[in-house]
Amino acid sequence: MAARAPLAMPHAAAAADPRPAGAPVAPRPTAPCLRARGTSGVPLLHQRPVQRAHRLLLPAARPGAIGSAAEAAPAEGLAQKLQGVEVFDLSGKAVTIVDLWKDRKAVIAFARHFGCVLCRKKADLLAEKQDVMQTAGVALILIGPGSVEQANAFCEQTKFKGEVYADPTHSSYDALEFAFGLFSTFTPAAGLKIIQLYREGYRQDWELSFEKNTRTKGGWYQGGLLVAGPGIDNILYIHKPRAAASYAESLRSKLRPDASILATLRSLASASASSSKSKAAGKSLADHDPSAEPTSSYIVVADQDSSSVTSRINRLVLAAARSILSGRGFSFAVPSRAASNQVYLPDLDRIVLVRRESARPFANVATARKATVTARVLSLVHAVLRRGIHVTKRDLFYTDVKLFGDQSQSDAVLDDVSCMLGCTRSSLHVVASEKGVVVGRLVFADDGDRIDCTRMGVGGKAIPPNIDRVSGIESDALFILLVEKDAAFMRLAEDRFYNRFPCIILTAKGQPDVATRLFLRRLKVELKLPVLALVDSDPYGLKILSVYMCGSKNMSYDSANLTTPDIKWLGVRPSDLDKYRVPEQCRLPMTDHDIKVGKELLEEDFVKQNEGWVKELETMLRTRQKAEIQALSSFGFQYLTEVYLPLKLQQQDWI
Repeated sequence: MAARAPLAMPHAAAAADPRPAGAPVAPRPTAPCLRARGTSGVPLLHQRPVQRAHRLLLPAARPGAIGSAAEAAPAEGLAQKLQGVEVFDLSGKAVTIVDLWKDRKAVIAFARHFGCVLCRKKADLLAEKQDVMQTAGVALILIGPGSVEQANAFCEQTKFKGEVYADPTHSSYDALEFAFGLFSTFTPAAGLKIIQLYREGYRQDWELSFEKNTRTKGGWYQGGLLVAGPGIDNILYIHKPRAAASYAESLRSKLRPDASILATLRSLASASASSSKSKAAGKSLADHDPSAEPTSSYIVVADQDSSSVTSRINRLVLAAARSILSGRGFSFAVPSRAASNQVYLPDLDRIVLVRRESARPFANVATARKATVTARVLSLVHAVLRRGIHVTKRDLFYTDVKLFGDQSQSDAVLDDVSCMLGCTRSSLHVVASEKGVVVGRLVFADDGDRIDCTRMGVGGKAIPPNIDRVSGIESDALFILLVEKDAAFMRLAEDRFYNRFPCIILTAKGQPDVATRLFLRRLKVELKLPVLALVDSDPYGLKILSVYMCGSKNMSYDSANLTTPDIKWLGVRPSDLDKYRVPEQCRLPMTDHDIKVGKELLEEDFVKQNEGWVKELETMLRTRQKAEIQALSSFGFQYLTEVYLPLKLQQQDWI
C-alpha cells in the first residue's frame, strides 16, 4: 500500500497557497434519495432501521459541520474502487468486501478503531436495534481498522451481535477515502463526548486502539457508514466525516485571481458613487413629507456653533427666571424620548423621534430632582461653550457626582438637553471617550496633524471623539469594511488586508459609539464608498449593525447625522454556518434571551423591509445556533482574511 502523506495540522493547511485542487462537497441526500438511487427500490419499512442505525452510529454527524461531522458522498464508482479489497472475519478468513452486500441489504459501519470509547457506546445502542434490523431483512456489519485479534476482543467487550470484520491494512478505509489524522480524530467535541461516556461507565481500551501494527499502518481513522445491496454495484448511500482542513482547501480552490476580485470591487465602488438612490446622504424629513412642516411632527436637530447654542441656553434660563419671579416656579419643556415616540420611516430608512413634549417642573416631588439635574447640565454646558473647550461625558459626571448619582443619569439628561436646544450632542462640546479605531487606505487631518492610516500598525488610529476637527479626508479605497469586534479588526490589520483589497477598516469594539457612527457616515458621504459589515452571527451582532444603519432609539433625535442606511451585510450570516461548514464545536446554542431578542428583531419595521434579513433571522431561530467571527479560526488563524472574505467579495455574497 502506498505510503500516506505526513499528517497536516488544520491551521497550517488553511494557511497554505489558495490554489490546491478540490471539489465542492455533494449535498447530503434525504431519505427519499435512498429509495430512488437503489436498483431494487428499498421499501419505506426497510429505510427506517437504516436511518436509525445511521443516527446511532454517528450522532455527531451533522450536515455542514467539519471535523466531528460528516458529508454525504456520491456513491457512483465506489464498487469499482472496492473490487479486490479484502477484510477478515473473526476466524481470520478473508472476505471480499463487496460480497458482504452482494446477496442482501446491509448497513456497514466503519469504526474509528476497535478500542474507541465512542464506538463502544454506539455498538451497545445498535445491539438494542438488532431485532428491528433483522425483521427488516437488513444485515448489520461493523468493520474496524485493526487485527483479527482486536476484532475478537471488541466482540467480547461489547454487546454488539452483528457481523464484525477486521481490516488490518486499512484498505477499505483508503478506498473509501475516509478522513484520518490526529487533529481530525481528536476534536474538542469528541473530547467532550468521551468525558460524558466515561461518566456513564464506558472506558477507552488504549492497547486495543493503538497497538503497534495499528499506528504504523496509518491509524487515526474516523470511519463512516455505508448502505448497500442487494447487488455489488447497488451502493445506496455513504456517510463519512471530512476533515476541516480538507474542506477549507476546497474553498480555496474556488478563489479566482485577486485581479478578478478587484474588478468586482471596482464595479461596486463605481455603482455606489454614481447611484442616485443612495440612502446615506441628503434625505431630510421634508423629503419624507414635503407638504408638511417637518418640525411640526418630528424632532429635528442640527449642528450649531457655540454662540448659537449659548444663546439658546440663555433664553431658556431667562424664561425660567421670569417664571420664578412671577410666582409660578420654573419648568422645562422636555421632548419625550420614550420608546412609543420612536418611529421608523421607510422612506428615510431610519428611526426618528416624534415631537411630543412633557413638563419637568421643579415644584413637583416626582420631577424635582430631574429638573435640578437638567438645570445643572445646562449650566455646565454653558461654561464649556464659553471657554471654547471640549470635555468628555465622564468629566461632566464628575463635576457633581452626588447630584448625578450615576453617569447614566447625567448622560440621559445630556440627550434631553440636545433635544431641547435643537442641536446635535457634539454641538454641546461634550464628547464620549475615544473608543473606535480605523486602519487602512485613508489619510486625514486631525486638528491639523496629518494621519496616514496605513502606518498605524495593528492597533489602528483612534477615531477622534470630536469629529469636527477631522478634515482633508483622502482615500484610494474601493470599500469600507465595518467590523463589530476588536479581535477581527486586529486580524485584518495584521494581515494588511487593506493592501490586498484596498479598503478602510473600522470598528467601535462592540456597541457603536457616537464618534464612530459620525465618522463612518462622514466617510460614506465624502468618499461615496460602499460599506460592507462583518458582525457575529447572533442577535446582538444584528442589533449593532442596525444601530449603524437606522439609528438607536436613545438618539433617534439625531438619526439624520448618525446613520448610514446603505450598509451591506457581508457576514457572518446564519446561513454561512452550514455553507462554510463551521465546526459544531465552534457553534454555540442560543440562550432563551438570545431567542427573545431575535424574535423582537423580526418584529422591527426596519427588518421587515429587508427579505434577506428576515430569512437569515428565521434560520438563526430555527437552528438555535450562533457563532462569533472567531469561529472561522477553526480552519486556520488567517482563514478569515485568506479565504472567507475574499470568497465573499468574489461572489458578491452580501445582503
